[in-house]
Amino acid sequence: MINQSIANNKYPQTNDNNDVINLRTLLARYGNYWPLFAFSFAIAIAGALFYHKYVPPTYEIMATLEIQDIKDNSPAEKTSLVDFQQLDQVNAPKVVENEMEILKSNQIIKQVVDYFQLWANYKIKRGLLKDWDIYGISPIKINLLNYSTPITPQKLQFKIIDTNTYILTGDKNDHVKHHFGDVMTDKIGSWSITANNNIKHYVNSVVEVGIKDPETTILNYQNSLKIEAQQKPATVINISVNDYNVERGEDFINHLIYFYRQAEVTEKNRIAKNTLQFIDNRLDSLSGQLNNAESKIEGYRSQNELTDVNAQSQIYLQQMQQNGEKLNDINTQLNIIYKIEDYLNQSGNNSSVPSTLGITDQHLVDLVQKLSDVQLERNRLLATLPEKNPAFEPLNNQIAALKAAIKENIKNIKSSMLTTRQSLQGFKSTVQSSIKNVPVQEHQLAGMGRQQSNKTALYNYLLQQREQISLTYASAASNVRLVDAAHILPLKTSKKYIPFGIAFLFGLLFPVGFIHGKDIIKNAVNSRKEIEQNTGVTVLAEFSFLRLASPIIFNDKNNKDNFILIEQFRHLRSRLTSLNPPGSKSAATLITSSVANEGKSFISSNLAVALANASKKTVLLEMDIYKPKISKIFDLPGTPGLTDYLKGKVDIQKVVQNCDQYPNLSIISSGEFIDDFSELLDQELFRNLVEKLKAEYDHVLFDTPPVHSINDAITLAKHCCNTLYVVRYNHTSKTLFPFIQKLHAEELLPKMNIIFNGLTGGRDSEGFKYENYYKK
Repeated sequence: MINQSIANNKYPQTNDNNDVINLRTLLARYGNYWPLFAFSFAIAIAGALFYHKYVPPTYEIMATLEIQDIKDNSPAEKTSLVDFQQLDQVNAPKVVENEMEILKSNQIIKQVVDYFQLWANYKIKRGLLKDWDIYGISPIKINLLNYSTPITPQKLQFKIIDTNTYILTGDKNDHVKHHFGDVMTDKIGSWSITANNNIKHYVNSVVEVGIKDPETTILNYQNSLKIEAQQKPATVINISVNDYNVERGEDFINHLIYFYRQAEVTEKNRIAKNTLQFIDNRLDSLSGQLNNAESKIEGYRSQNELTDVNAQSQIYLQQMQQNGEKLNDINTQLNIIYKIEDYLNQSGNNSSVPSTLGITDQHLVDLVQKLSDVQLERNRLLATLPEKNPAFEPLNNQIAALKAAIKENIKNIKSSMLTTRQSLQGFKSTVQSSIKNVPVQEHQLAGMGRQQSNKTALYNYLLQQREQISLTYASAASNVRLVDAAHILPLKTSKKYIPFGIAFLFGLLFPVGFIHGKDIIKNAVNSRKEIEQNTGVTVLAEFSFLRLASPIIFNDKNNKDNFILIEQFRHLRSRLTSLNPPGSKSAATLITSSVANEGKSFISSNLAVALANASKKTVLLEMDIYKPKISKIFDLPGTPGLTDYLKGKVDIQKVVQNCDQYPNLSIISSGEFIDDFSELLDQELFRNLVEKLKAEYDHVLFDTPPVHSINDAITLAKHCCNTLYVVRYNHTSKTLFPFIQKLHAEELLPKMNIIFNGLTGGRDSEGFKYENYYKK
């Protein structure tokens, strides 16, 4: 059987949808692999059914919390963060995002995992493939006493003999009985098995305990735990986890909330305790400072004899005024006394006696008054009697006695007044000094009083805050309110069909991936579109892959499957004719390919027959001396041939062989292999041969060796007006595109057109099915 082709001759597509994936092309391409798709779908559906039957569904368990913020309380319940920010960390505002991270913290999840021993999974075998998860009702409990992380996941099986003993099955000493509570040591570490209260119901049962690394279990729960805020700025959050065991999922979330609230209360108590300790220490310090300030003020007042500075100032002013008045009065009396004294010291008794107004001593006033009276009497007598009259002698004696008495009295009074004046002047100086010291004392006393006042205010404030925080410490409660406890959410209907959806995708994508991967590894041409895009050369015709009894399809015209092949070669014949220059009587066509086995000899031989059947005299030259096929296809002798003619061994008549079955077709075989064939093609003899053939025949076809391996096709190009370049589907490598593009760009081959050969499935490269019109 020989691989051959059907052609679909089309003009190149130039529409704007070239870049759009052609679904029909994809279906045609992958349709040939339908057994692989069927097998893949069958395996995938079987896997989905197995999963649905033996794998329990995973449920979503959810709880809802409200994070109550202190700022939402009434003003009476608030503590001023501005006034007491450092001490009021107990009631600090909560940030929902921070609390969400705390809920997912390793420390809290570790408490839950350790509390329920979630790193251990207890099961009882029920059949070959299905196990019964006995979480919460397990008859035994494993206790890890000493271990080093990470623990390699493993499964241990325990057969319960009675309520006191068990056997570790699968162990090399599986016949040895162990008592519950015995410490075992292996690669896990040290551990023991204890019996629960329901142990008697599981006698002779085998319990499988799956052990995982505790740290890995904590990390897995951290990753699977979902905590989301319902909406911002709301403080309500949802906590959810997925677990096929509903009871375990509910226990995990409920106790996660419990340990979180406990941690919150513990933290609040710790902060409150530390704050109270700080306040107590501060109060002790302030108490000492306050006592010191009070003692300092007390000593200063005592030292400076101060009670009230303002009142003392008023007293000083009053004393100053009173002292001034007394001093003025003393000075006035002294002045009068000095005048009286001057009067007494004068000789004669003719002047009048000074006034005693202002003198407080009544005796002196009386004496001066008597002296004044006696003096007036004497002056009256002088008006009538001479001064030496004996009548004046008693008056003069009396005046002298009075003056002596007055002088003695003045002496005493003067001494007393001078002493009083000196005392008043001393008191004046003292009061003036005291008044000058008042501002300084007042300033110093005010500073000490201010320090005392500040420390007193701070002391009272700390006492108030201490009472408030003591109340908080005594009645510490969590600010988290449980809105909904952990509960199972309804299983979504879509989840039931997810395994089948995944199976469908696997059944579809696995064959596609396999085929696509095979194409990538093979890197062969698969479509007309990629040929034209990567080379810039028009695809003139397409041929589908068929298995034929004869390489010449025209030899079996009665075969209906060959009819469409014949028609397609007739279309190629028409397209080739349209490529010939207008008015030319003969056309030389070069037929080549990049590498071997691309079908160029099949195209050449059948195209030659199609031309001959149209009454076109056609000659086909077998130019591939390395792997000649044309002579074998037409069952003709290979020698003598072209090489023999070019060597001068035979003349042209013996080289040209006629086909009895096709009268208008002649064949020139390659002849014997020679190593200088390429040089012979450049000789004048060959050029003359080509010109003779063009003059005698309507079409001259050259079946050349692959141009990527042998240069003969490029040498022959100057003798031809058209080139049919054969590319085979799923055979020609895409790495040859640059080579083909270079041939076209540099015009090394004339009027280059591509024949796309070997399409499979009875479709063209766009996925269209060839119509069986001839069968209808």
